[in-house]
Amino acid sequence: MKNQPVIEVPKTALERWLDIFSLLFVALSVALVATYYSDLPDTIPTHFNGAGKVDGYGSKNTIFLLPVLSLILVPGILLLSRYPHKFNYLTKITPENAAFEYKKAQVMVRIMNVLVSALFLLLTWEIVQAALGRYFGLGPLFWILIVLTLILPWAIAFGWKQKKAA
Repeated sequence: MKNQPVIEVPKTALERWLDIFSLLFVALSVALVATYYSDLPDTIPTHFNGAGKVDGYGSKNTIFLLPVLSLILVPGILLLSRYPHKFNYLTKITPENAAFEYKKAQVMVRIMNVLVSALFLLLTWEIVQAALGRYFGLGPLFWILIVLTLILPWAIAFGWKQKKAA
């Protein structure tokens, strides 16, 4: 069991905005399904291949999957971000570096939360559009979100350096 310092790290304005956007994307995802569910055919796209073309179909009830996952995942990650002393870190956490490392981890987790909730919203939108016959393939926004989701956390983890006291 790790014995990392337990300290309170105040939430910044950036973190508040990240939390708002995460929750907004979840709400939009739920609203999207509520708005379009009755218009959907009984069978809808459920999978896209690497080229962004539909290659799997299922019941229209599967449209609830991503919004429900978002409803569980986003608040869960927001709750988890309150306990940075429970995270695993690449560096040894000491009383001297705890505040910096905890803040970096909290921001990284919140950015991931925004990206994943945005990705789920976009995928839900794409599924609805494909089901209604208005779909032309996964657009560049999808691929940008995928790349950001894969790269941005690592960029934060390795690029955010602590300022040294002069």
